[in-house]
Amino acid sequence: MITNQPQWLESGIDGAGPAQWYGPDVPDGDRGPWVTAPVGSRYCRRNATSTRWYEKRKNDGRDDDWALTWGEIRQTFLYSEFTDGGSTAGTLVLDEGLPVGAWVLRSVLRNVTGFTGNTSAVITVGDGTDVDRYNTGTPSVFTTANAIELGAPSGTQIHTAAASVTVTVTSATDFTSVAAGQATISIYFLG
Repeated sequence: MITNQPQWLESGIDGAGPAQWYGPDVPDGDRGPWVTAPVGSRYCRRNATSTRWYEKRKNDGRDDDWALTWGEIRQTFLYSEFTDGGSTAGTLVLDEGLPVGAWVLRSVLRNVTGFTGNTSAVITVGDGTDVDRYNTGTPSVFTTANAIELGAPSGTQIHTAAASVTVTVTSATDFTSVAAGQATISIYFLG
C-alpha cells in the first residue's frame, strides 16, 4: 500500500533503532519523520514506474542525510508509443531517467509481445547519445518471450550527470511496418 506519508516500523533493545520505511516520495532529510529517523534506517521509495532504496547515513537534518543505495526503473511500453525516425528505427524515451551517481548493472525485458509486421526487430537501450549504453548487442524482440536478457552495459556505467533512457527498436525495413509489440523493461542500478 502506497500512501502520501512514509510508513515505518521501529525496533531496538535500547531505544529506537534503525527502521524500514516505505512511501512514494523522495526522502526529505530536513522535515517530518525523515529528520527523526535513526541513522541506519532504510527507506523504499516506490511508485508505478520505479523502486529506489535509500539509507540514512548521518543525522544533520539535511537532505543529503539520506543516500540512494540501489534502484530500478521499470516501464511497460507499446510499439505505438515509439517515434518513427523516418527509417527502420523507432525510439522511445522512458518516463524516468537515471540519477547522478547511478551505476547501471543490467537491463532486462519481461512479458515481451513480439514486434511483428516486419521480418525482424532488435532492441538497444541507451542514453540518447550512446544508443546501446545499457545493453550489449542487438537482442531480438521479434517473437514473444517471457524474458530477454539484454546483456551487460556496453557503455560507461557510472553517471556523472543525470541521464534519460532511450529504447530503440530497429526493424528490417521502415518502422511504420511494425504492427504489434509490447514489453516491460527493467534497468537495475546502484546509487
